[in-house]
Amino acid sequence: MKRSSCRICGSSDLDQVVHYKKAPRNIERLLESAFLVNDKPIELYVYQCRTCSHVQLLDQLEDEYYEEYLMSHSHVKKMQQFQQKQATDFLQHFGLKDGYFFEAGCGDGQFSIILKDQGCRVLANEPSAKARKACEEKGLKTVGGYLGRGAFPDMREIFDAVVARQVLEHVPDPIDFVAGMREILKEGGVGLIEVPSLEQAIENNRFFDFFPDHLSYFSSSVLTNLFSRNMFEVIRLRRAMDGEYNEVWVKKALKPDLGNIQEAAHSIVGAFREFLGREHAVGRKTAIWGAGAKGVLTLSMVDTGSVAYLIDLDPVKKGRYTPVSHLQVSSPDRLLSDPVDTVIITALAYKDEITRDLRSKYLFKGKIAYLTGGKILED
Repeated sequence: MKRSSCRICGSSDLDQVVHYKKAPRNIERLLESAFLVNDKPIELYVYQCRTCSHVQLLDQLEDEYYEEYLMSHSHVKKMQQFQQKQATDFLQHFGLKDGYFFEAGCGDGQFSIILKDQGCRVLANEPSAKARKACEEKGLKTVGGYLGRGAFPDMREIFDAVVARQVLEHVPDPIDFVAGMREILKEGGVGLIEVPSLEQAIENNRFFDFFPDHLSYFSSSVLTNLFSRNMFEVIRLRRAMDGEYNEVWVKKALKPDLGNIQEAAHSIVGAFREFLGREHAVGRKTAIWGAGAKGVLTLSMVDTGSVAYLIDLDPVKKGRYTPVSHLQVSSPDRLLSDPVDTVIITALAYKDEITRDLRSKYLFKGKIAYLTGGKILED
């Protein structure tokens, strides 16, 4: 199966950057002699997205690829030491010594065992039946399948952390994978993601780092972008294992709740009506200061019938009219020739400066109020 668009941003504006005329179909499947006669090379094409710079293959691995895949570095002492420290640092930073972990693509379960030995509860996820058996023999609770949207509906928001080491580079749809992470993580849950470093390949002209088994080649910036754009806060990013890996720690971010924004929009109509009504009832004239974006939008939503006039310091706006509310913009000097009793400030970024100018430059002795959310407050 072949894609025609970027795995990260969806753009179809791709450049071919690497081409090998001869490459193995898979680099993790060493052949028995009986299979040699049918073994043929393939051509390898690597592309870079012009929009987001992600480096990737467009071809996709066969569905059965992982059934016989068993990649393990657990026999290498350097890797054992690296994983021990990696787990310890992650657990200590987030206070997760007794946390509930989901390790996606756990392989032979070595890292899951390290987490378990440090007091964590772990569910080891591995699509390969052969690898799952190796995990079960080590006493790990396992589950098959691939992490993605809707993949584990009975596990929504139950995990404190998700770990995916040397997994994301194999994933056909990284966006879907990250969405799956969000689904199974608790509010405020965290993730540890490790991928081969594209920087390492580029810095050292490592042509041998590109092969069909890896669909994506993540730079630090693209990895950060992937998680930032998909509702995760990036807590830590580093080059690990002598620069071989890009490792990122992320935290599930809350979706912005805009319910209060809508409520404020409803409230401001009544707030303006009540405030202007009170001022008008006792014979007080009211002006508005601020014909910028915030003021223009607000004035379009409220009844400005009892507003004496609108002022703004920008000379370009003088004499023009606001859309919808149709108030003509005057210079602040009008305060001197046509005094008012109350000024409502809508230019909130300049509230303090405007207040000083009102008191000192325009000698304004009246009431100053300002817009905040769905209310009008007096200074």
